[in-house]
Amino acid sequence: SLVLACACRAPLTRHEFTRGAMGTEFRLVFFAADAARAAHAAEAAFARIAALDAALSDYRSESELVRFGELSDGACPTAWTQVSPDLAAVLAEAEDVARASGGAFDVSGGPLVELWRRARRQGELPPPARLAAARASVGWRALELDRTRGTARLHLARMRLDLGGIAKGYALDAALAVLTRHGLERALLAGG
Repeated sequence: SLVLACACRAPLTRHEFTRGAMGTEFRLVFFAADAARAAHAAEAAFARIAALDAALSDYRSESELVRFGELSDGACPTAWTQVSPDLAAVLAEAEDVARASGGAFDVSGGPLVELWRRARRQGELPPPARLAAARASVGWRALELDRTRGTARLHLARMRLDLGGIAKGYALDAALAVLTRHGLERALLAGG
């Protein structure tokens, strides 16, 4: 006797979702068996992106990143500070890229970014004294990490970190992991 088994699946259909976060638009395109499952997975992925935006943003005064930078407004070096696993992972990756690029990639450039954002809004160049003061608060080696303990500290006064060059990629990886946990195997994600 011959027995044939059919592992038939429901046909997959294409679904696309967009939502704003991190100062840009995130787009998720993936294939799922039904619209309800697709919407549930997309909501979970967008929730993960929103949580990362709240933690890693330099635009949100209450974000973990901003609060960490504000510690350097007091005595430096700052005390070792426990950071979230997400912030620790992004800072570790940023340190690796800074080291590999000889400092060309530097998330400690926040004071300069802040100064140039203001200059753009006002339509005038920053005064040389303010540029010098901002430069004195920048240097990737002044951000110290203890990767084992998940702690970090800052060695320069008024340091501000700007993760704009790395946080969106981290958020996309995290969103893809969420979609994978929801059983979605075919996806394209874009942020920016």
